[in-house]
Amino acid sequence: MMHATRRLILGGALAAPFAARGQDAWRPTRPIRLVVPFSPGGLTDILARAVAEQVAPRLGQPVVVENRAGAGGNLAAENVARATPDGHSLLVATQGIIAINKALFSRLAYDPDADFVAIAMMAQQPNLLVVSPKAMPDVTTLAQFIARAKAQPGLPYGSNGAGSFTHLSMELLRSVAGLELTHVPYRGSAPLLTDMIAGTIPVAFDGLATSSPQVGPGGALRAIAVTSATRFRAMPAVPAVAETVPGFDASPWYGIFAPSKLDEPVLAALEAAFRATLESPQWAALLEQRKADAMPQGRAALAPLMARERLVWREAVARSGARAD
Repeated sequence: MMHATRRLILGGALAAPFAARGQDAWRPTRPIRLVVPFSPGGLTDILARAVAEQVAPRLGQPVVVENRAGAGGNLAAENVARATPDGHSLLVATQGIIAINKALFSRLAYDPDADFVAIAMMAQQPNLLVVSPKAMPDVTTLAQFIARAKAQPGLPYGSNGAGSFTHLSMELLRSVAGLELTHVPYRGSAPLLTDMIAGTIPVAFDGLATSSPQVGPGGALRAIAVTSATRFRAMPAVPAVAETVPGFDASPWYGIFAPSKLDEPVLAALEAAFRATLESPQWAALLEQRKADAMPQGRAALAPLMARERLVWREAVARSGARAD
C-alpha cells in the first residue's frame, strides 16, 4: 500500500438490504477496496469517492478508495485482477483500461476482456471539439471544419498525448469523415489549450471540465461539437458530432468493475448495492452538479455496451498506429 493513496468511507452497520434478500445473500465481511487508476483530484477520483460514501451503508462495511496511478491505468487493473476473488476488491475503470489498453500495449499483466465484468456505471461526460479562433476564425461548425480539413490535407490537431482518449477520438472522426490530419501530442490539457489559445494548434478534442471555461461568447476557444450521441444537456447550444457525422459517439465513461471470477451471489449483491446507489436522487444531484450524465446500469445492460466499446476503440488504435510501449 506504500504507493497508494487511501481514504476510509465509513459505512456503519446497515445490512438490511442484504438481510431482506434472505440468509443466503452474500455480504462483505471486511472493508471493500475501490481501486482508482488515477491520482486524487480528477473526475474519476471525485466520482469514486462519492459513490464509496453513498454505497457503504448499503454494503454494511466501510469502503476504502485506493489510488494506484500509473501505466495508463494498468497498475490498478493488475492489482485488482490479482487480488483474491472474494468481492472485497473492485476497480474503477474507463475506456482506457477496458477497451483501449489491450490494443495500445504489447503486453499486459491482466486481460481486460476475461478478468473483469462491468457491474455499474457511475457517469459519462462528453468531450468537446474546440477550435482556435486565431487559427481558424471562419470555422464555427463541424461541417466547416471538415471542409477546411479536406481543402488543407495534413491540418494539425492536438491531443492530450499519444494513445489518449482525445487522440483516438480524433482518429475516429478522421477515419469516418475521410480526413487527412497530422497529430501533435501534448502532455495533458494545459499545454495543449495554451497553444490553441495562441493559435498554434487549430483544433482538438478536450475534456469538458478543462475546455469549457475557455469557450462561450468572447471565449478564447470555440466549441463546435460535443462527442455524446446527442446534444449535452449542460451545453444545449453546441451540436453533437453525430448531427454532422451520423453514428459518432465518443464520450468518456466511468464504471465499477468486479473480477469476473467472483461467484454469482457475490456479483449479484455488489451489482444490487451499486445500482441502488447510482439510481438514487442523491446521485442524480451529484451528476447535475458535475455536469455529467447517468448511464445504463447492471450487467445485462452493460455487456453489449462493453463489447461495442472494445470494437470501436481497438479499431481506432489500429488506425492511429499509436503504441504505448
